[in-house]
Amino acid sequence: METAMKTLLAASALILAASIGSVQADDDPSCRDVAADARMSLGDMEQKALAANVRAEEITVDDGCYEVKGMRDGQRVEATFHPVSGELLKIEND
Repeated sequence: METAMKTLLAASALILAASIGSVQADDDPSCRDVAADARMSLGDMEQKALAANVRAEEITVDDGCYEVKGMRDGQRVEATFHPVSGELLKIEND
């Protein structure tokens, strides 16, 4: 059982590392060097998302950018915003 768990964890780590590498290629590099204390608050980010017509359900940081999962015009979307300016960088159907 312990060996199976270690194997599962190792496989999960490899899958995660591969997915992170592919996500970084899609994200805006201008987000990567932003200090945590320079980011806008989650409340401000939620307001920026609303201004872009995205009703936020989840807000996370991905490769330095804010990633907002939510609804836009009745469809699930994933939107990427700059953490300081709040500029909408990318939006795609989820």
